[in-house]
Amino acid sequence: MRSLGFAEVAIVVKDVEASKKFYVDLLGYTEAHFDTYTPPAGSTIIQVGPDHFLGLWEPGIWSSDYLDGSYGDYFGNTIGQAHLVMAIAQDEVQPLADRLTEAGLPIAGPMPHGGGSLHLYVSDPDGHAIEFWGK
Repeated sequence: MRSLGFAEVAIVVKDVEASKKFYVDLLGYTEAHFDTYTPPAGSTIIQVGPDHFLGLWEPGIWSSDYLDGSYGDYFGNTIGQAHLVMAIAQDEVQPLADRLTEAGLPIAGPMPHGGGSLHLYVSDPDGHAIEFWGK
């Protein structure tokens, strides 16, 4: 199989508007808009790269014809903890750290990892651990 990477990662959040403010207003990503799909109320899709998306869904909003039963119920209704790692330009790690600190958010880093890359950690409004990996 030839992998093309992730297309979308979807997480359940308590308040989609608070999460949108974090990912769009604070981090600088954009809300995605599609010609053939509009996310239902209580959800949004954030564009985090050219063809990479982060789905944000309040409990009970997401449903699937493919995932029914206990797994589908769990996925669509549970705010579970996720660790998202976002690749960003190495020279954007420190300015992002400064912006997050100015917004009053506790951060860890920037700190060096193997290969000389800088990593920065912060939690989103639902406590999901967000890591930024400088490339």
